[in-house]
Amino acid sequence: MRSSSRKKTILIVGAGPNQLPAITMAKQRDLGVVVTDADPRAVGFATADRYGVVSTRDVEGTIAFARSIQQTTGLDGVMTMASESAVTVAGVARGLGLPGLDPQAALRASQKILRQLCFHRSGIPAPRFAAATSVAEALELAPTLGWPVVVKPADGAGSRGVQKVSGPAEMAAAVREIAANSNSPQFLIEEFLAGTEHSIEGIVINGEIHWTGFSDRNYDRKEIYPPFFLEDGDTLPTALSATMIERVKDAAGAAVRALGINWGPVKGDILIDSNGPRMLEMAARLSGDYFCNETVPLHNGVNLVEAVMALALGEDVDPQNVRPRFNRGVALRYLWPQPGRVSAIRGIERARAMPGVHFFRWEPRWSDLAVGCTITPARSMGERVGSVMAHADTRAEAVRRAEEAVRAIEIVTQ
Repeated sequence: MRSSSRKKTILIVGAGPNQLPAITMAKQRDLGVVVTDADPRAVGFATADRYGVVSTRDVEGTIAFARSIQQTTGLDGVMTMASESAVTVAGVARGLGLPGLDPQAALRASQKILRQLCFHRSGIPAPRFAAATSVAEALELAPTLGWPVVVKPADGAGSRGVQKVSGPAEMAAAVREIAANSNSPQFLIEEFLAGTEHSIEGIVINGEIHWTGFSDRNYDRKEIYPPFFLEDGDTLPTALSATMIERVKDAAGAAVRALGINWGPVKGDILIDSNGPRMLEMAARLSGDYFCNETVPLHNGVNLVEAVMALALGEDVDPQNVRPRFNRGVALRYLWPQPGRVSAIRGIERARAMPGVHFFRWEPRWSDLAVGCTITPARSMGERVGSVMAHADTRAEAVRRAEEAVRAIEIVTQ
């Protein structure tokens, strides 16, 4: 039992760069902060009060570590951010009697094949799919969906291992790539769909879904490094009609309910084609890529990280606090320089000083980029070199500012 004289303590699963905003917020709230990560050099370890070198996917190991914290200094909540570890978070919550999601719902929302089966049984509009365990099985199943197909690891996030396979000759290489990015013996085969793609995020409070952010994902460079898919940022507010926005929210809400998510954060990816919205993903976690902690607050004033943290600690969250307060334009764009040896880097400070530019940042993989480094072809969106975020009164002006800043940055390669 927590003593009234001690401050609350929260466990944040994951201590990499993507979890730093949650760690920082917890410290600002004067919480005790405990973190876990498989990397003994994880950047968040230096900020936390206590840490454990435990994989974010190691449910039992994390429960054991969390229990040791609970028994010594007390533990009041558990959460994650931008980490595909909802099952671990739910397991800790259930094992230690903390607020959280049912572990089975977390599993359905994390394992892509289970999720698609759930969508199919509940009539949720989604791509047609099949599950395979080998190249031979994939070659047998893919023609039933029609070439080309999309292959995906059954686990993981951030587009790692996701590829477009145009015909039988490409399948073996695709399956090898999946094996390098997955711990699951199964992988997913989906029909290839063309359309616009969007992200939606929110929180479930007392069983009610509150959507806090809705963006148009920018795939102008989707296939610059085939067979991989590369996102080029996103834009808010959405350009969709009010009618289509409601259709997307209806589909996303049905997906949340079908998965049994009745508590905490929800994050969905949607494709819209001539048949309407198709659910690509619905996860029980906070998003990454700045969306929940910088993009959405700039766009409408909602701080979803704060709300999820409060919910994880068992505090009441007023739904008014997760309702948009304004509607500004925000655009995030990435840097994808030509692969090669870097011979010059110019324009960084000029881009940062441009009106409306919220930030330019090197991404963690390239934080030490300098002349003489070699940039390799990207295989997932997580391998982007840098990011620019800009804001303005309107969507169009935010896009113009972000893209102008990207053009000002020169990374010359040979």
